[in-house]
Amino acid sequence: MLVDINLLPKKEKNRHIVGLLILLIAIMLLVSGFFFMATYQEKKAQLVQLEKELALNKELKMAKEYEQSQSAESESVRELETAIQWVEDHQSSTFIIMRTVSSLLPERGFIGDFTYKEDGMVQLTVQFDSSRQAAYFLKSLINSKLFSGAKLLTLSTEKLEDDHTTEPVLPRYNAQYEITVDKSAIQTEMQGEVGR
Repeated sequence: MLVDINLLPKKEKNRHIVGLLILLIAIMLLVSGFFFMATYQEKKAQLVQLEKELALNKELKMAKEYEQSQSAESESVRELETAIQWVEDHQSSTFIIMRTVSSLLPERGFIGDFTYKEDGMVQLTVQFDSSRQAAYFLKSLINSKLFSGAKLLTLSTEKLEDDHTTEPVLPRYNAQYEITVDKSAIQTEMQGEVGR
């Protein structure tokens, strides 16, 4: 029998490779875990930053909308106050004008149309029994202290027909006037109204 004596050290075949492979895998897992953790923290910080920016933008938007609504409301309030003031000023003046015009009409004179323009012009359509009444009314308007001018624009006749009577029916006269209002006289008249 032969005895095999090997004085050479035995090779450890796969121990070093397996250990090295395990160490390499552990290092790769640690590096990738660190990379994923760093990426996660960065994305989390970006998300927090974006949420802060979003909240800030919402606050800015709300502040801008509030400012615009306040501006629009204040503009609407100013327009409304201006309109109310205009109506109050002109309501009294048109009342005084209408009262004066009515007082100058003859007994059977009737106002058909009354238009007041902001520039102080009044257009008036009146119905009379005779053309003489239309002329007298024009003279009364010219002599009135509330008007700085008046003119007769048109004078037309309207023949009335009545089937129930055999008597002749007199025509009616429609006169259209343009009157220029003396605003200072109206203001003086309005102040006199307030004082009463």
